[in-house]
Amino acid sequence: MAELLDQTKSTLADVPFETSQLFYSRTDKRGIIKAGNSVFQAISGFDWAQLLDAPHRIVRNYDTPRAIFRVMWALIEANSVAVAYVRNKTAEGRGYWVLAMVLPTADGYLSIRIKPTSPLFALIKEIYRGLSAAEQGEALTVEDSEVRLLDELGALGYPSYEAFHKSALLDEFRARSSAVSQKLKGYFADIDRIKKGLQAIKSSQVELMAGVESLRDLPTNMRIVASRLEPSGGPLSAMSDIYNSTSSVLFQEITDFALGQTSISKRMDEAFENACFFKVVTLLVEETMAASAQDDLLEHGVDQGIEVSFLGGVLAQYAAIERDSLQIAERLAQDLNRAAYDLRRSMLGLDTIRVMGLVESGRLGSEGSRIGATMEQIGDCHSVIIALLQSIKDNAAIVNAGVAGMRMHFQKRGALAAG
Repeated sequence: MAELLDQTKSTLADVPFETSQLFYSRTDKRGIIKAGNSVFQAISGFDWAQLLDAPHRIVRNYDTPRAIFRVMWALIEANSVAVAYVRNKTAEGRGYWVLAMVLPTADGYLSIRIKPTSPLFALIKEIYRGLSAAEQGEALTVEDSEVRLLDELGALGYPSYEAFHKSALLDEFRARSSAVSQKLKGYFADIDRIKKGLQAIKSSQVELMAGVESLRDLPTNMRIVASRLEPSGGPLSAMSDIYNSTSSVLFQEITDFALGQTSISKRMDEAFENACFFKVVTLLVEETMAASAQDDLLEHGVDQGIEVSFLGGVLAQYAAIERDSLQIAERLAQDLNRAAYDLRRSMLGLDTIRVMGLVESGRLGSEGSRIGATMEQIGDCHSVIIALLQSIKDNAAIVNAGVAGMRMHFQKRGALAAG
């Protein structure tokens, strides 16, 4: 019946609210509302007597696909933060969209919600519309709806829901921050610089692997030709053997560097995403705590002293996670720079072996030109690989500077606040 009522009232205009407004509510482990802020109460249209000790689903609107709650609860039950676009409802049945961030706590769950305004929001509403219609009209199971949701997000370029919700939180927070004030402009500039550097590194790594592949068969060709030009154990054959053994190890190191499961750049990507994600989490908790300190709701049964203390504990928890994430990202950026430098130096060493072989082939006269042509081809490949490793190193330095800038931005803000 509630679902039918929701569908009947879905044509009503959504409740307007300001981009600067922030919703806060807290529940116990059963999802029973224990506290909230005045924005939550005012926009919902319910009296405090109706909200407190009521299930949080009192504000649930069935326009939100069930698959969304399924993926959210999977994250929450894994003790992770969960973020999702959600359409809630008011006491009179009107709707309002929020980006909800749910944090598991020792005694229950904390939810902080903001108004979604980024370009991503329009895309997600269309996905939700299709999923809701299929769930309600085609009896699509929640499991199949989740599969369809993940497929839709994959088509937008998100390999997992976790990747999507991290990006969505940053996008919406950035859009909100830009609309409300410009104080984080420098912070977002550092984020853009890091993203650009990481993307350049990814592109260089693709080209790097293409360069290695084009080079892979040439050392074998050089070795075969060398064996035909001189007796076994001759200087050219010896250099070919040294080149083959050295290059095979180095090519594997480059492959691991670019594509391996423990690839530094992959770990750097993850650490950077986590640092950005948890920074936004802490900033929203911090803003909620500051607003709660000014929100006098004691007469309605919400003790703001208790809420501020509770939020302070949550803030300390996630601020520590954010600091650790940023330190990991900064260390990996330095490791990335160093690894690219070491591989480039090894490639230069490998090229020295090739040059020595080229000199030796010149002593064989016209016969040596056969292996000399192969060595020239190898040299061209070396030049490409060395240049790409230099590009990766240069962009790693840009990423490193950007990560340091992210850290310094908030250190400066803290110093100004203390002053």
